[in-house]
Amino acid sequence: MNNSHLVPYSFIRRQLGSVLDDSEQALALLARHDIPASALTTQGYIESEKLGSLANSVWRLLDDESAGASHKKLHVGTFKMLCHACSDCKTLRSVIHRTITFFRLLSEEYHFALQVSGEEAIFTLEHQPPIKKANARVGNDYFVLCLAIVFIRWFAWLIDQPIKLERVEFEFSPFAGQQDFEAIFQSKVDFEQPANRLVFAGSLLNQAVVAGAEKLPALLISAPYCFLSHYQVQNSTAEQVRKMLSQSENFSRMKLAELAAKLHYSPATLTRKLKAENTSFMEIKDRTRKHRALTLLRSTGQPITSISYDLGFSEASAFTRAFKKWTGENPQEYRNSYRNS
Repeated sequence: MNNSHLVPYSFIRRQLGSVLDDSEQALALLARHDIPASALTTQGYIESEKLGSLANSVWRLLDDESAGASHKKLHVGTFKMLCHACSDCKTLRSVIHRTITFFRLLSEEYHFALQVSGEEAIFTLEHQPPIKKANARVGNDYFVLCLAIVFIRWFAWLIDQPIKLERVEFEFSPFAGQQDFEAIFQSKVDFEQPANRLVFAGSLLNQAVVAGAEKLPALLISAPYCFLSHYQVQNSTAEQVRKMLSQSENFSRMKLAELAAKLHYSPATLTRKLKAENTSFMEIKDRTRKHRALTLLRSTGQPITSISYDLGFSEASAFTRAFKKWTGENPQEYRNSYRNS
């Protein structure tokens, strides 16, 4: 099995949710999808395809695509109706705006928003049921995670290209390993943040929708559970470079030749491989620099001048200009917004 297609058992338990109240029914569902009973009590991994098919069974059993997390049920077929509602949208921007409207009409518990700040598009996913679920097995955190997964993969399907996430932020605490969440989103993921956010390049909002109404029937055979199964490949050269840079304290001083040697490539070969994946060493390094800046501003009191130097800027003013271009805010404004949240 390929590790890029595995999910932790904790996802299985969260997907079952209230079904776990009936142990006999839960075990029968696991058996139907060839998932070991030990998934209920131990740590381990299972193919993501089995999570997707289990999700479909749970949704149908409960007639609820939120698996009990929503105050008002998302009856089976809700996502398919969303697809039909967006079938005449021309750009990704219009798809997201219509998605926001669709969920607002479904229930007041959904507070989705799209904001453009600097070079970034920020899609916020807030779900606030009016009544907290009495059953602790029904987790809002897992439901929000599923929404994020389904939306970002559906958006990519609509524009027929991967969406490179700049960062992912969740309000909840992680219920699996950090690497498990990063394997899903191909991005750094931060937890216990003020909001649930998917952040990507604002330029993608103008991308044309190429998967129109004529392609819907094939998708709707297996949507939305198919999006829980389709994990992006993690052994890409770009992902190797991203991980190596993010794990280095001095990544800003790392040169192409140095990193290429660590990966046992020549600089020319590494450059060619990254170009084939529609990226470059400098693009990945810049994304890493941005994420490191956000993390340091949020979680430390390190002076901005010191952060500037650590990130490879010659002076604080250059860092401030770059940061404002990235996010639409200057570093101090960003830091203050997190302290006040």
